[in-house]
Amino acid sequence: MRRVFSLSRYLVLIAVVGLLLAAAAVFVFASIATVQIIIESFQHGEYNAEGARMLSVEFIEMVDLFLLGTILLITSVGLYQLFIEPNMDLPEWLVVTDLEQLKFNLLVVIVVMLAVLFLGKAAGDLAEGDGILEYGVAVAAVLAALALVVWVFQRVVAAEEEHLHELLQEARGDEAGEATTDDGG
Repeated sequence: MRRVFSLSRYLVLIAVVGLLLAAAAVFVFASIATVQIIIESFQHGEYNAEGARMLSVEFIEMVDLFLLGTILLITSVGLYQLFIEPNMDLPEWLVVTDLEQLKFNLLVVIVVMLAVLFLGKAAGDLAEGDGILEYGVAVAAVLAALALVVWVFQRVVAAEEEHLHELLQEARGDEAGEATTDDGG
């Protein structure tokens, strides 16, 4: 049974390959969309403040897509590193030490994506009858919920680490007590 569980870690390769393919798809899509935006902006663009504002928003949205592709790639590499090959030769900024780090990266991307979506709406994409205030409050509510989740998670992790530290201290204390008993006898 131990061998089955040892080999089961290779199931994560399904996620690794899937995320790698998703990252490649996002990079290709964002690249094509960027070229299309550039071509359309020179062919049909308005060369004024409004045209510049819309072009800026479109490029920020492309940065958002490339960021999504990057986090998919980092998550793919991170899962591979955690489950398959922990001693990979990677740049320090790409080294993943636990699953929580990958989750946190995903949360950061969600926050950035929400900010970009809000920017797009604020720049004029709101449907008739929608108000920027309502949209902003909805985005703020989601961000507040995410912030609460992160805060609670950090407190739980800190409490677990503190408890583990206390257990280690107790174990060391017990070992020291046994060593003095053995020496005295």
